[in-house]
Amino acid sequence: MRHFFFIVFVIYNTLSAMSQTSGIAGLVIDEKEQLPLPGATILLQNLQDSLVQQGTISAVNGQFTLDAEAGPYALQVSFMGFKAYKDTVELTDSRLDLATIILTENTAVLDEINVVSNLAPTFQRGDTTMYNPEAFKVSMDATANDLMLKMPGFYEADGQLLAMGDTIKEVLIDGKRFFGTNVNEALRSIRPEMIEEIEVYQYKSDEAKYSGFEDDKGGQTINIVTRRQLDRMLVGEVAAGVGADNRYVGEASVNRYNEKNRLNLSGGMNNINVPLKVNQGSPHQTLSGNKMERKNVNANYGLMGDQELNVNYAFKDNQAENVSANSREYVSGATAGQANSSKSESENSSLDHQVRINWTNQTSEKYQLTASADLGSSLRENRGVTSSSTSMNGQLLNTSERLNTNSNETNRLGTQLNFIRRLNDEGSAISANVNIGFTQNEGTGSLLAETKNSSNELVQAVNQVSDNEKTNTSFRYGLSYNQALSSKSNLNFGYAYRHRNGKALKESYDFDEVTGEYAQLDSLTSSDFNNASTVHEGRVAFKTGDKKANLYVGFNVSQTLLESEEVFPKAEQLKERFVFFEPQVKYAFQTSKKVSFQASYGMSSRNPSLRNLQSIVDNSDPLYISTGNPNLKSSNTHQARFSVKKSLVEKGVFMSLNFRASLTNNMVAQNRVVAQSDTIIFDKYLLPAGGQFSAPVNLDGNYRLGLFGTIGLPVNKIKSKLNMRTNIGYTQTPNIINNVKSYSKRFNVGQGVTLSSNISEKIDFTVTSYSSYSFVDSKSGKASQSNYFAQKSGINLYYNFYKKFILKTNTGHTYTGASGSLSSNSRLYLNCSLSSKLFKSNRGEISLSAYDLANREDEMVRYVDDFSVSEQYQPTLNQFVMLSFAYRI
Repeated sequence: MRHFFFIVFVIYNTLSAMSQTSGIAGLVIDEKEQLPLPGATILLQNLQDSLVQQGTISAVNGQFTLDAEAGPYALQVSFMGFKAYKDTVELTDSRLDLATIILTENTAVLDEINVVSNLAPTFQRGDTTMYNPEAFKVSMDATANDLMLKMPGFYEADGQLLAMGDTIKEVLIDGKRFFGTNVNEALRSIRPEMIEEIEVYQYKSDEAKYSGFEDDKGGQTINIVTRRQLDRMLVGEVAAGVGADNRYVGEASVNRYNEKNRLNLSGGMNNINVPLKVNQGSPHQTLSGNKMERKNVNANYGLMGDQELNVNYAFKDNQAENVSANSREYVSGATAGQANSSKSESENSSLDHQVRINWTNQTSEKYQLTASADLGSSLRENRGVTSSSTSMNGQLLNTSERLNTNSNETNRLGTQLNFIRRLNDEGSAISANVNIGFTQNEGTGSLLAETKNSSNELVQAVNQVSDNEKTNTSFRYGLSYNQALSSKSNLNFGYAYRHRNGKALKESYDFDEVTGEYAQLDSLTSSDFNNASTVHEGRVAFKTGDKKANLYVGFNVSQTLLESEEVFPKAEQLKERFVFFEPQVKYAFQTSKKVSFQASYGMSSRNPSLRNLQSIVDNSDPLYISTGNPNLKSSNTHQARFSVKKSLVEKGVFMSLNFRASLTNNMVAQNRVVAQSDTIIFDKYLLPAGGQFSAPVNLDGNYRLGLFGTIGLPVNKIKSKLNMRTNIGYTQTPNIINNVKSYSKRFNVGQGVTLSSNISEKIDFTVTSYSSYSFVDSKSGKASQSNYFAQKSGINLYYNFYKKFILKTNTGHTYTGASGSLSSNSRLYLNCSLSSKLFKSNRGEISLSAYDLANREDEMVRYVDDFSVSEQYQPTLNQFVMLSFAYRI
């Protein structure tokens, strides 16, 4: 009852706060052209308290709205190259509609318009962070990815762009998924000059968008708002480069926009992973010494208007020959003191086709119908040879040689239909959605392996072929009813039904030396297994709020039925029923000083995978054998999030802080057995001394805590911007080794700094540095504590030093600290190029580029998990020179 009164109290205060706000609205145009000015900065300063300030920028149509408390204010409207408009206004309880604001060109500063130091880079609009690209200067060759790396809250990790410390789940163009789910393609294809505004907000699944229910899937959505001038725009680029040993790179893209449709075509082919533009990409990137051949094509078409159509097609064809070496040192419990070293050679190929079609009919204001389909196919083939040795405290335990071959073909089909019917102008609506999915995988494989003991005696031999087939079908439908209680509040009811069915058939045959054929069915690695899950879910939610504050309170009640049937090798059935009560609360508000707060709590459940449920033995590596567990239960996770964001518009400062905490019970963990001596498992397979066997089990007590903060501010003396990020994390993971349950605890902290120039298109540099420290405490029979330090630093430079001549460099340094028996590792990367612009408007460019001039033969990457530390070495291509040419449309 006390919780009920608390919720009522919060709702009452939220509604009261909303009713006490006022604001202004207006339109900004330029005097000469009489056209709207998108991106103009609007600033209000309270005349009674100068610390109270609010700001925004005008939209693509030049219009703006800005909420503020009642009182006297100084108003300023500014735009780069125009004289600022200044006035005083008196705000009351109702919104003030201003007359059209006309800005006049400032001819005194037009010559300096290419120098930007302190334009407002960001501001908050509810739970959305808005970025003004005019506040960031990039080179004329930059992409949207390069632009975002200068913005606070964005950074790269392992070659992937992240936002607010979270994964970017989708990139929208003017609110539409124009590039499908291909995030990298979208960020490479859009040029900075095409961007009017960049919006960042929490990702929502399609189900959440159409049902009105909140979900907490994590991740961020990037919405790129394009400029009004994109009507009838054609842009593109063709680039190619050649180097020694017949190495080459070719890339091409074209983007066409008009009022009714959009078209994007891009593709490339290469046999070396080299960036044609040296100053782009990670400063820690090396050129792989392995052989490869890559081809890709992407096509996107969008039809605008009441009938909207988006079609995306992607094609990839990759071939590779890889050579690598790996050393692993175990540090936990029964594995402590064990070491493994291996060398591998493999041939891999993959062929992928994917089509996504999305159609929306919004000709009526009363209803909206959306239909989408995803089709995909992939073919994977690989052949690998691996030799390895295992030792314990320096004493050899075994040696192993194995040959694996695999071929798998996968076909995917997914369809989705969403319908929304608006019942009145107050916001009442009913929606329905249906999803159907189908995946089929067929494959063949072979395994030829031998294991010898320390006396070089053969203790295990495997000669086996296999055929496997897997199918997964899913069906889901949902109904949702939204009842408007007022202009700011609504009540939502919903029901969802989900059914998934999986079938897996694998037949493995051992070689029969008598007949010379693969005729002996291996019952341990063969299986005929069916699995199904059925979920009924009812949901109720209450939402209230406006642009200032929002409250969401809801809960789901679900019943999950898990059914599994093993036909072979054992004939048995299992049925489990689970009931979950999953509450969700989310509250967000923004203060008058543009500080945005958001807090949420939610609970979710997850079913075990089909692979984890199968009691089939995976012996693809005879030293690391695993199987499934048909008795697994669903896991459930409690997750809490809190974030605060602040934009000081007039100072060009942005700050954010994010905290996450989760607790997972019935987590699917691994029960490991480490053989102290040669051991027979399943009365058939010999697990050599030092070998490992694992099976999934449900364990409680998986904790995760994370704190991520970022700050961006201008450094006016050098016309640059400084971005800093800090992350702190703690994880506790349960595990079982040789029947001893323990918890692996990891604490990590990281600090990153990025200094980006904001001078002009002629000089552009980005200096980065990121340091991380990890402390791992694994206790399982023995105590093991390990410390790990790593640092990555680099600089990208673009310098137009004389007329049309440009110097580009990409320099990086990595350092991995020593720990225990591990030695430190230091590596310097140095890439540079000299280029010249050609033709009218600098559309062409010819470049001579040199890569990895430091001439290090191998690259080491260290990985740390709860049980071991591994180091992987791969060959690199050094002192490589390439001549390239690029032409921009």
